[in-house]
Amino acid sequence: MAKTVSLQVSQRAQIGRRALKAVRKAGRVPGVLYGKTKGQTVRSRPIEIDANKLKALLHSSTSENVLVDVELTDEKGAKVDQHLALLLDVQHDPLEDYIVHIDLHEIDQDEILHAEVPVTSTGEPVGVKNSGGLLETMLRTIRVACLPRDLPDRITIDVSGLDLGQSIHVREVKLPANVTATNPPELPVFTVFAPKEEVVEAPTTEITQPEVIKEKKVEGEVPAADAKGAAKPDAKAAAKPEGKK
Repeated sequence: MAKTVSLQVSQRAQIGRRALKAVRKAGRVPGVLYGKTKGQTVRSRPIEIDANKLKALLHSSTSENVLVDVELTDEKGAKVDQHLALLLDVQHDPLEDYIVHIDLHEIDQDEILHAEVPVTSTGEPVGVKNSGGLLETMLRTIRVACLPRDLPDRITIDVSGLDLGQSIHVREVKLPANVTATNPPELPVFTVFAPKEEVVEAPTTEITQPEVIKEKKVEGEVPAADAKGAAKPDAKAAAKPEGKK
């Protein structure tokens, strides 16, 4: 189940850019606590939190869903009231390592909560161990519905029985008591794929016929000698009758 942590926050009287800078300079983090009144209208209250305590809370958390028992105090430190809240958003400075702002959403402990829970695997699939397959994570989170106190940190799935081409679907995932998955039941969470065969292309060699170069007769060239050493008569000259030029 999700671990519930306690956090003391103070109401922030001043708002605006200058006020936010002053809060951060004092080593505190500005934020907003959202909640519903009895008339179900959403209200927001500006708050501030000790930066070191908030960092410690986030570093000790093992889940993306952090349930917080919020003790709200006034500017003088007197307790105003207490709320169960979900830490929805933590904004960090993109250049420096500090928290810029947080959002806390007040929830009713008797109201069904909808949240995304991270998925992890345990065990080595048969198809990976024996056949060299590849285990692929198809869903990194599963959407669940449950009461806040039943919200799991993460969902761990045993994949050791998966062979090549087999999957574990949402409908087959064993969830904690009082927790229901709201994803489509046919969606695969983990799948073992067959290893890709490396295709080696055979080199293509073109066989080219040698080029035959024919001897060209050059005008005025002396005819080649025959086997006896005498020059072969020119065919045109041999064709002329005697006595004619």
